Amino acid sequence: MEERACQLALYLIENRATVRAAAGKFGVSKSTVHKDLSERLPAYNRALYLQVKADIKNRILSKQYMPGDKLPTENELSDQYNVSKITIRKAIQNLSDEGYVNKVQGKGTFINFKKDKLYLNKTSGFKESLSSLGHASRHDIIQASFLNADEDIAEKLMIPMGTKVVYIERLVWQDNEPIAIDKIYIEDARFPDFITTLSKDRSFYQVMDECYHIRPNHSVLEIDGKAAQSHSADTLKCNVGDPLFSIHKISYDQDGKPIHYSLTTVRCDRVTYVVSTNDSTVMDEKIKSN
Repeated sequence: MEERACQLALYLIENRATVRAAAGKFGVSKSTVHKDLSERLPAYNRALYLQVKADIKNRILSKQYMPGDKLPTENELSDQYNVSKITIRKAIQNLSDEGYVNKVQGKGTFINFKKDKLYLNKTSGFKESLSSLGHASRHDIIQASFLNADEDIAEKLMIPMGTKVVYIERLVWQDNEPIAIDKIYIEDARFPDFITTLSKDRSFYQVMDECYHIRPNHSVLEIDGKAAQSHSADTLKCNVGDPLFSIHKISYDQDGKPIHYSLTTVRCDRVTYVVSTNDSTVMDEKIKSN
């Protein structure tokens, strides 16, 4: 049996033959070929799964497989690489352990997105942060309207209740995938015509700088976590129940006056937030009550 396994291995390698061809050549079934190679030649089988893993990994790194793509099925990969499904499973498991793919029960195996690191200490928006990492970024405006500030918004913007504010809701894109839902509140009287000035190609801070000559001096952020509900899952193209960051942010000018308040919902599988601290960094922890 071991001699036949060696002959099978040599035949497959030297002739780049399919398992079906090897089975016909030696007068055995395809399952016997797989069994001989996996049970009689464990070292050969180990080498095979490493070869399969390396090839798929190379396809991911060279972007033949793009983030979000679904890998072929086990049967398809088994035929493609002329190896058993056991070998394919081991190769995929290794890729999963290293973070290259994500196995979703009942749906298949998908290429993971490489998570970007965004630094919270920088007073910059998504467009600036993503562009600095080599991504194309745009903002699709979902809603733009005027509101009267309720107690919560009035407190955050330090304005009287009932003050007219601009409300903008945007979908933030990273390359060709949605990454966040951004809701912005600013005082209308302080920033006239803002609702018509903001566009998909200009960032919030770019508009503030170019049109109103205001740059943020510092920001206060409150980060929470939540599970994606049906509406946010549909908008962000993720699954219901997937983890999301919920970020409340108030930016201030050099006089300590709020520029804007925003609530941003971000996919956890796309970014990692990094905080660099020093003696002047203030970090508080809030304990939620049930």
